[in-house]
Amino acid sequence: MASVEERMGDLVEKHLGISDRAMLDADLGEIGVNSVDAVNFLKVVDREFGVEITQEIARDFRTLRDLINYLDG
Repeated sequence: MASVEERMGDLVEKHLGISDRAMLDADLGEIGVNSVDAVNFLKVVDREFGVEITQEIARDFRTLRDLINYLDG
């Protein structure tokens, strides 16, 4: 089975149009992810990983790596 990072990278590319995996460590605002995109993307992540990430939890994520670490933890 693919790692969380690999699965997340695939989702990021498909749903956010970001193919450069180095961008997983960039600030979400700097890579052009607005709040609407972020909410929609979290819904995709919820379905893909079988979790429910609340808005309170999501507020702590500054990068996609933060989300990966949360899912991997």
